[in-house]
Amino acid sequence: MPQKQKKVLFVDDDPKFLEAVPALMHAFAGGAWEISTALNVGEALAIIQDRQIDLVVLDVHMPVVDGMQFLSLLSRKHPNLVKVVLTGDGSEIHRAACLSRGAELFLEKPQNEGAWRNIYQALHELTRFQPEEGFRGVLRRVGLQDVLQMECLSRHSTILEIATREAQGCIYISDGTIIHAHVGQRVGEDAFNFLMGLTGGEFRLKPFAQPTQQTIDASWEFLLMEAARVRDEAGPTPATTSQPGVAPNVPLSQMGFAGLPQATQFLQKTAPLADQEDSIKPQIAEVLVSSVQGDVLYQWQCDDANARINFLEFLSQKSRQLSQGLPMGPLERMEIQGSKSRIITQLENDHAIFVRTNLTA
Repeated sequence: MPQKQKKVLFVDDDPKFLEAVPALMHAFAGGAWEISTALNVGEALAIIQDRQIDLVVLDVHMPVVDGMQFLSLLSRKHPNLVKVVLTGDGSEIHRAACLSRGAELFLEKPQNEGAWRNIYQALHELTRFQPEEGFRGVLRRVGLQDVLQMECLSRHSTILEIATREAQGCIYISDGTIIHAHVGQRVGEDAFNFLMGLTGGEFRLKPFAQPTQQTIDASWEFLLMEAARVRDEAGPTPATTSQPGVAPNVPLSQMGFAGLPQATQFLQKTAPLADQEDSIKPQIAEVLVSSVQGDVLYQWQCDDANARINFLEFLSQKSRQLSQGLPMGPLERMEIQGSKSRIITQLENDHAIFVRTNLTA
């Protein structure tokens, strides 16, 4: 079966450079590459959207939108697209700026054929890690839990790199199994839980490389559940905004969705456990009701509704698996009791409910 051509895009504002590069690269690639060129970022984005490019090779100095701005844009809209900078300005300032914006390599434009061959070999190695088949697109409001589940269920081997303003770390996945995590001085499950608790950052998938040590043995399902528990016990950050279209102080009785009677009864059941001490009183910290399609029907003081919906979907999937292995029927209700909080979930035919209460003196 013939190998699929790799689609490589060169972006440079120098027309003479773009005239010479395709012929030179075709000579090295021997027909393995399908090469496109663009004189500016606008042309490049149109080509990426139309041709499903595997590798973008771009210059730093371009008019209107320069190479560093283009890198930032690609990292947000096409995080899995491999990006390489090929420039005549090899300053350390530009190198650091480009690599921090998602470039895999920062290369200087060669002056002879031998140096061009080295450039081709480096680019060729990068294209080898691209998947042969699959879908491409832009994911909106994607969470780290979603990415990990997809990679583990697909039994991929990759490195999930996570970066925020506060920290930067990696999670190593080998054949669908999480084997190592590190961030700062943290390693293992401690690092994994810390990374899963970060918000507002960026991630990218990198080619797998064997870590220096294996610090995690637990299954990925357990790790995600444990990370959710640790995040919940740490307590929510103060909410500064509410979800568009949903007012946090609107009572359930005014929401008017089909599952209202069941939800109201469910909330009434979140009273203290019978055997709890009188000195401990639970206070409802957050409430979320979602449809089976993952839409928010109601939320109150829920800082990360997307994470709660992901958890409910994960729980729904596992409940179906449990019902197949145990003659107990489908799982409808689950309670998680911690030292500082309690989580209660209920799965209905047309909606799901998530309630977290804090246990305070």
